[in-house]
Amino acid sequence: MTRFVRDLKEDALNEIDFCHYTVPLTTSTTNGFVFPGEYMGQHGVYDAVKHVYSNNSSLKHLVHDDYLLANQRYFSTEMERGIESLRDTFRTENNIDPNAHVIFLAPGNERAEAQYCMENLRKGVKEFLLKYSAPTSLSPKALPLDGNFVTVISTHAGSEGEAFVNEYLSEHEWTGRLVRVTNESNQHFNAMAASDFGLLYDGAMVSSANALHLPVNCLINMRMHQQWWHDFYNRWWNDMNIIADNSVN
Repeated sequence: MTRFVRDLKEDALNEIDFCHYTVPLTTSTTNGFVFPGEYMGQHGVYDAVKHVYSNNSSLKHLVHDDYLLANQRYFSTEMERGIESLRDTFRTENNIDPNAHVIFLAPGNERAEAQYCMENLRKGVKEFLLKYSAPTSLSPKALPLDGNFVTVISTHAGSEGEAFVNEYLSEHEWTGRLVRVTNESNQHFNAMAASDFGLLYDGAMVSSANALHLPVNCLINMRMHQQWWHDFYNRWWNDMNIIADNSVN
């Protein structure tokens, strides 16, 4: 399996007969050669849609063992209905007001990813809350911090990233209310459906967030030359943006 089938040329047939790829971009060649393969899409999207369908009585019949049924005309409407149901359930279970502002954070599964993200995320959320919530905001219309602003941090259960997040939070105070979730029982999907904005380390979670209608910004720790080549070849950094060649996050 590979991200880009366009990177495989004819000489690769000496070692590989067929590939599945996640980004449907091809490179035109003078002889018209296209490497044998099949576009398989983003697995994060499949997992998120399957979760939404499975937890809605009017949609669960569309879920089968190894595939989903989707109607092109009604897909967006069906997803929105399912997402709203997950949103209401998660907020009720976690005692979050329906009108509260919820920020979803996913600092990554690897220790290095979490190390890169956590301090930046903590400072960013703190600055946002101090600026836009009472009593620290300069705006007379600012809502009180308690009850109106919630941060959700999602980690992969048992991962090195989760271990670092636990260490970090034991040593640093978090501003405002904090809710923790993991991938167990797809808690992270429910949390994304219940959130208003997300900050995620680049990965499959981004495609899941797109499927769950959660606007996000991506974090990715790249060296300067990596960033330059990404911009030169793809114009975007995240796979979902590359596929759409547009801003979908």
